[in-house]
Amino acid sequence: MDLAVFKVNYLGDSVIFLPVVQTLRRRHPDLRLAVWTDVATAPLYAADVSADDLVLVLREEFFNAWRQPWRMVRHLTRMRRQPFAASLLSPDQGSVAHLLARLAGGSVRAGAGGVARRVNGLTHAVERLGAWSMAQWDWEIARALLGALGRDDWPDIPPAPELGHLCAGGNPKENRITIHAGSKWDYTRWPLERYVGLAGRLARDHEVIWVDRPETHPRTLPPGVTTREAGSLAELVSLLNSSHLFVGNNSGPMHLASALGTPSVILSGPTHPGWDPQWNRERFLVLRQTGLPCQPCDGLPVPAYVCRLPAEPQACLRRWEVDVVEERCRDWLRSHDCRGLHPARS
Repeated sequence: MDLAVFKVNYLGDSVIFLPVVQTLRRRHPDLRLAVWTDVATAPLYAADVSADDLVLVLREEFFNAWRQPWRMVRHLTRMRRQPFAASLLSPDQGSVAHLLARLAGGSVRAGAGGVARRVNGLTHAVERLGAWSMAQWDWEIARALLGALGRDDWPDIPPAPELGHLCAGGNPKENRITIHAGSKWDYTRWPLERYVGLAGRLARDHEVIWVDRPETHPRTLPPGVTTREAGSLAELVSLLNSSHLFVGNNSGPMHLASALGTPSVILSGPTHPGWDPQWNRERFLVLRQTGLPCQPCDGLPVPAYVCRLPAEPQACLRRWEVDVVEERCRDWLRSHDCRGLHPARS
């Protein structure tokens, strides 16, 4: 039985979806999974989906293919190469994915209910309950699909993704702190100059690694801070796996750290709590300002894309001063021994 799975999006979104694919593969090995995904996130699935069954696209081109008929024809041609019994669509998939699922054949199309701007072609629409995280919503859509196929052996909660195929292995280094100051949207980042100041303070008595990204490339870094590009997904996962502490925004690397069990301090400004760390939550200190009238800016699954508090832009992040964040990081380091962590890290 062939199943089309649509998950074309950024890193964090794909990490929290990964348990769906991994559990489908382990519990239902007779299902052939054709996974549509972005080129950048494809390595996440490499251990569970063959190269022939990974349909690689570029996110922006895929989401906008409805405006370019020649791209739609190409996607339709790829879709029709094989019949599908069912399709599974994550809540963040757009109209192109929904249209392809509808044209793929099959009697079951499971996706998110209550989401605007979607093609009305789902046979099983699962609306998000208030307490569900995004990972749980993905999980419940998969449950609905399997139930429609007469398969009811689906666990209650999603397990942590297995990232062993992307890890170089080894134990975390007790003195290593990794800082990733980036995220895909400007309004979700703690100011760059404050990250630089924090890195310099922590480097006085720790090995501090700065993950260099185009959006977070400072002119200079304080003495003792080492720059690392982490050009591949495997390099980033291995770096997080080797760290005693991760510091960053609510972003894709945070979800990787959550899967790995790396103790973390996260500056989470406008992001909806539904995107908070799903796994090893006791190892995460999420710094979130409360009492702001705009919170949360972001909805689920669609973000706001801009700050919604013009009177005090990015107040949810800018109210965190460097000295306070440094103190929280040091307290968190003292309370989390790097030994005996998540099995994925060893």
